[in-house]
Amino acid sequence: MTSVRTFLIEPFDIMLHATDDGVSALQARFSTWLRTLSGEARFLCWQMPATLDAKIAALDQAEIQTDDDQRRDLLIEYRREYERMNAGAEYQRALCGMVLWNDQSPRAIAGGLSSAFDTPVTEGAFPALFEGQYELRDRPFWHLAPSGRPGGRPYWAVLTSYEFAPATWNFFRPLPPLLRLNFPLALAVDIPKTYDRNAAIDAIESIIQAYQVHLAGVRGEDSRSVQRVADCRRALGEINNGDALHLVQVAVAVAADDLETLKERVAAVINETRAWFSLRQEVGELLSRAVEFFTARRTKDINLPTTTWPVTSRELALMLAPLGYRKLSTTDGVLRGEAVGGAYPVFHNSWRDKRATHEVWVGQSGYGKTFALNCYLTREYAENGISFDFLEPMGHGRHIADAFGLPWYVLSAKATKLNPQDVMFPTLLEQVSHTTRLYETVLGRQLSGGQRENLERGLFGEALETLYRGFPDLSRVTPDLAPTCETVCDVLANLGDKPAMQSIARDLADEIAGLCTGSGPWSAFLNGTTNVDLTRGGRDWISPRVFSFHELEGDPILQALAYTQVLSAIRRDSLIDEQPRIIAVDEVYRLMRHPSLLDFLIEAAKTFRTRRKKAVMIDQQMSVFLESKARLIFENCPIRVIFSQRQGMNVFRDDAAFAHFNQQHRDIIAQLPRFHFVLDIQDEGLFYLYGKSTPGELARFRTT
Repeated sequence: MTSVRTFLIEPFDIMLHATDDGVSALQARFSTWLRTLSGEARFLCWQMPATLDAKIAALDQAEIQTDDDQRRDLLIEYRREYERMNAGAEYQRALCGMVLWNDQSPRAIAGGLSSAFDTPVTEGAFPALFEGQYELRDRPFWHLAPSGRPGGRPYWAVLTSYEFAPATWNFFRPLPPLLRLNFPLALAVDIPKTYDRNAAIDAIESIIQAYQVHLAGVRGEDSRSVQRVADCRRALGEINNGDALHLVQVAVAVAADDLETLKERVAAVINETRAWFSLRQEVGELLSRAVEFFTARRTKDINLPTTTWPVTSRELALMLAPLGYRKLSTTDGVLRGEAVGGAYPVFHNSWRDKRATHEVWVGQSGYGKTFALNCYLTREYAENGISFDFLEPMGHGRHIADAFGLPWYVLSAKATKLNPQDVMFPTLLEQVSHTTRLYETVLGRQLSGGQRENLERGLFGEALETLYRGFPDLSRVTPDLAPTCETVCDVLANLGDKPAMQSIARDLADEIAGLCTGSGPWSAFLNGTTNVDLTRGGRDWISPRVFSFHELEGDPILQALAYTQVLSAIRRDSLIDEQPRIIAVDEVYRLMRHPSLLDFLIEAAKTFRTRRKKAVMIDQQMSVFLESKARLIFENCPIRVIFSQRQGMNVFRDDAAFAHFNQQHRDIIAQLPRFHFVLDIQDEGLFYLYGKSTPGELARFRTT
């Protein structure tokens, strides 16, 4: 006896396929899978009322638990917004599934389904259509009523199909209008039999022959029978082109809290589908059997009178249309936006597996990515208490600094000091290597490669080791204790055991001193005690920080030094504990111009997530993340947030990372309006969203 396998299928957004070519490609892909059916199958879609109550309750709980007044105010603001959304919309939650009767490996079946439908598929049990005990009642019409302790449970009726006009179906009718009726229902597309090719041709030809005999004996016109013959001939053509022939029937279960409403809803479903297929309301014992269409019970065991209709794979593919109508899913996580097609909120929790999930954001200036980032950081901070570091080179960090009442660290050549000797690494070897890289940036050359350069590197490392070894514990070297550039030059100038080495050491010390001490071009920035708070300072938790580098725009060397020290401090603190934190870096290409900074970003993308630190990398073009070493960053960021990309669209056509995008996806990305974006979450789904914001967020960030 063949085994029964049940699979849950994640719905997708058909708005991402809504062109003639897009829906044709969907239909072809679905029908290709359906042609392979050999045993029984059943597609199911449950649509139940949903609310944001769980989200609102979670914010209430967080508000009670937090002792941070600012966070409490934000939680109240977000709760009020969700209450307003909850009151003004009728949300539905959709769940799709497939039952198959065969002996293949469940993993192989799930893989085939996932490939055919291009959406995540997992083996799993179906939910019950209803809970508790029910009994049949025939007054005022046949229905299923809750018995025992009703407890507010609804009444149910079941409708089954008995005549089809499948040639007129498409992905947008008649099933999607059913899903937009906004009341609880469940849909089953039952496929009790798939013919092999020869049997299918014989079955169709016998139907044609029967109609022809009928027409030969009819006086006058019988347009209905003539159309049936035409339909059968078209079906024969599709079978000869590779389609299979399936016997299909549809069942619809409808629920309501009272019988009057149930009667109205049954009439609405029948009227909505009348032009495409006919439904009858099941009565008596047949009603109790019809409920089993929404389980994994075989059709022959349900034992209803046969009302199946023959359809080809191409027609049957259209009956899987509910897969393209994603509804409100989980409320776990923060709000990422509102679905453009369905106007329901989309939430995502990127911390659920105890690790952070990195993100790449791209979009042209003026299309809303900075505004969206500020909203995202605020929501994570309010709802989950997750702090952040924000690094940006344009000066707009002041908006989020003002909103949170944070110190705004503006790094400048005149007012900032960043000591290259500040301790950023736990071991002496790493710290010396890090400081050496900083001085290489200052010198504009590598301390390696040639004989003299290698000797210089050794002497410089010796000077640093001499200074650092004076401290019993490297991790306790605070900025006020760290040696200055002047001290490094003094120690370096006195090294060397032979005249030649002494000369090299003095020359290098003089070169560094001429740049970093006295009246050197970078002495004001580098020679002294760091005056930007980059320390942990014994704190268990570091509050949000905003760093802006716009005042260093004219000096790429100072900008590189500043980025290196700030990022190194963030790296140091990120690896100490597993407290969740977000590190957002805007205009990433400015860092990628410096090899050492690019190496830092690559390391961050690889290692931060294991310490529960999320990196959000932001730039204007996706191509920035796909070139040479930078691709290592992209490949460690499974979440991609794509705002308008009017230029650089070639990467979405040519790069294998976007092979799952069709032409409609690319057209949407090329023409995205302001505040609209595509959210691409690897192995979870593709979402076309509008950046929905609260009145409070608009007030705080409207100038960004």
